[in-house]
Parts: sequence; structure tokens; C-alpha cells
Amino acid sequence: MADLDSVLFVEYGYSGKLPLALVEVAQDIGQEKPTGVIRELAKMANLPAYVSLYTPAARANPASPAWHDIEHFRVKRVWPKPEPSWRTLSPGEWANALVQIRDWQLRRFSSMPAANDGAY
Repeated sequence: MADLDSVLFVEYGYSGKLPLALVEVAQDIGQEKPTGVIRELAKMANLPAYVSLYTPAARANPASPAWHDIEHFRVKRVWPKPEPSWRTLSPGEWANALVQIRDWQLRRFSSMPAANDGAY
């Protein structure tokens, strides 16, 4: 089965391409977004996962006028500790949240010893 109405993003650390979070993104049309696949991927990868639904703005994006800007996002964490309800965030708030998630995850992984540290 293919899911053609959304996109899966991987937030990662630039230096080592370390995957840090999974984010499924789709246009917000008032739907409740099923999250079974991204939740299972997150469990397997031991990464946090989020669904982010965006509402296009009527105005053009100032950085790329051919596209609409984004009015707001509805965001929900789906793994771990799934959130029961949506949070509405501005584009700036969601960008700041992604930076914070990336920082938490980088600190989490940088403090983990490599699996072969004891042997090599």
C-alpha cells in the first residue's frame, strides 16, 4: 500500500547524518490522520515521531512567492507517549520545537557509548 497524501521527513544531525526524529507531514483538511505506520517505524528505530498537518495561508511565501505561506500547523506526538489531542502551532513555534527535539536527541545519542566500546 502507498500513502500518497503525505510526506515522511527524517530530522537528522548534519555532522553524522544521525536520524533524530520522524515527522509525517500532510495538508490539514480537518482530518484525523492515521499514524500506525509512522508509529511502528518510530518504535523500531527508537526515535520520537510526530504528525504535522499544515494549513496554507492566503498570502505567498516571502521566500518563494510561487508557493503559499503556511498559516499554522496542527501537531501531535505519536511515539513515545502518544498525545491524545492536537496542538496548534505557528510556523515559528513548530520550527523552534523541531530544533529543541533535535537538541534533546543529539544529547541523548552523544551520551550513549558505542556497542563495541568495551571490546575496541
